[in-house]
Amino acid sequence: MLITTEEIFEEFEDLDPRDQSQYLLELGYDLPDFKPEEKRDCDLVSGCQSQVWLRASAVDDSDDPAIDIVADSDAQIVRGLITILIAAYSGRRASEIVAYPITDVFDRLNLRQYISPQRRNGLQGMVDRILSLAVELSASAVVMTPTAGSHAEEPTTAATVTSADHRPLDADAVKAQFPVLTQTLEDGLQPVFLDSGASAQKPQCVIDKEREVEEQYFANAYRGRYRFGARIDEELEASRAIIARFINAASPTQIAFTPGTTATLNMIAFGWGRKFVHAGDDIVITMMEHHANFVPWQQLAKERGAHLKFAPLTEDGRIDMERLSEVLTDRTKVLAVSGTSNVLGTNNPLKELARRAHDAGAIIVVDGAQSVPHLPTDVQDLDVDFLVFSGHKVYGPTGVGVLYGKADRLEEADPILFGGHMIDQVGPHESTFAQAPAKFEAGTLPIVQAIALGTAIQWMSDLGIDAIHNHEQKLLEIATARLSQIPGLTIYGPATEHKGAIISFRVDGLHPEDLAIVLDRHAVLTRHGNHCTMPLHQALGVSATTRASFAAYNTEADIESLALAIEEAISTIPRGRDVAADGGVG
Repeated sequence: MLITTEEIFEEFEDLDPRDQSQYLLELGYDLPDFKPEEKRDCDLVSGCQSQVWLRASAVDDSDDPAIDIVADSDAQIVRGLITILIAAYSGRRASEIVAYPITDVFDRLNLRQYISPQRRNGLQGMVDRILSLAVELSASAVVMTPTAGSHAEEPTTAATVTSADHRPLDADAVKAQFPVLTQTLEDGLQPVFLDSGASAQKPQCVIDKEREVEEQYFANAYRGRYRFGARIDEELEASRAIIARFINAASPTQIAFTPGTTATLNMIAFGWGRKFVHAGDDIVITMMEHHANFVPWQQLAKERGAHLKFAPLTEDGRIDMERLSEVLTDRTKVLAVSGTSNVLGTNNPLKELARRAHDAGAIIVVDGAQSVPHLPTDVQDLDVDFLVFSGHKVYGPTGVGVLYGKADRLEEADPILFGGHMIDQVGPHESTFAQAPAKFEAGTLPIVQAIALGTAIQWMSDLGIDAIHNHEQKLLEIATARLSQIPGLTIYGPATEHKGAIISFRVDGLHPEDLAIVLDRHAVLTRHGNHCTMPLHQALGVSATTRASFAAYNTEADIESLALAIEEAISTIPRGRDVAADGGVG
């Protein structure tokens, strides 16, 4: 008799990750083998590292038949996953299979990563095949109204399987996917990582993807059609498509891989700006911008003889939309803003800013490094001209970023890096360049990183960006309330309803660098300094602040650890004069 999902759940509850893998192997041992003649080519599931054979057939001739599923693999751990899949679907009718939230099973077992297309172990293909048959055999399955927790009624099975269900995030389960966060440090503590605004940690699936590429099929990109080269090209284009879907770009061709946010903003400033910004024109930014979205426009303005202007801010650190027309005029060519301030946490009203920029005849450039990891981003709805972000802030690798542009803007912009791959024709004295995105991808791409970035974005999509955002906003509210109880602590930026998951603060008489020593003693890892926003800190009247930034893997316990460590620092470090004017860390 086949095991049930409830029996599997019961076994998994008391197992650590290593024992869970062993249990998966043991489940695989008990799965009935296919005979050699049953391993038919027509039953092979494509896209698998291991071989998987699956047959799904109707048990009866009704309008909504029960479906019988049998499968086998040459990998024991995949056989264990097959056992879970069969247990979940066993005895169900076609309409029930279409509506059944199979991801809930894998979420409960902390095995969702096995149902991601990037894992290529065949499970996704098996689910696709089962759902395709279920839709085919049950007309009611296509038109039925989904129940709570069920998937969308459309018969596109891959989307059905990978769409997020937006339930409340289980931060402990998320954290378990990050090896660096579950380790025990030499002092017996586990890290409380509150510096995701600088770089987010990487889930195991991203680490595995990088290793997979390096170990199994690495080659240079777009250079050869031998099997490794073809596989690399396919993986890169799959990653590009995943990213395009994540931000709702109209086409993957609007996504270019770059070295990161800083390089990309320079590409826009000098690739587009040099052509269209002239002497006497205005460039509008804000005082809250990271140096990466500040200095390139400053330098372009100097080079072109343009005027760099600053959008007025309210006292709490938001763009003063009522006064924006003071600087945004018919002389403005560029409005460059961050989606979310990396210090104040301010979420800027991008859709309204885009409308105002376009009404003035300007383009809008969005530094999405802090917003894309935490907020739903729909570039078509926002109507932004350019948007950029970095891989390492969206749980992906360092050394890779993303340039999104409207098709017309990408066509207008010139490349600023020249070399291989981005060429159309090269002659002795003239060259022409390829269409986007190749035009902006000169030389050898950060291949492994760009591929693994797709895995990271898919991981975020599977969790659900709304679920991530809601979880982080809850943490923000809890942290704001808790830190506000600490005497002498000042939080910078607007109220929580106007900001993202960032808290920057200062304790009277306690320099952020001194505070960092005590926080680190408790394995509470934050950022201190001016956070690459010197003009903003000058406006705030302080040289440095402490910043705690949250991510999907943070918990309420992390916030309490932060608060307790601050309170200890206040009680143990002598506090004298206000040191706000002292030199900070860059």
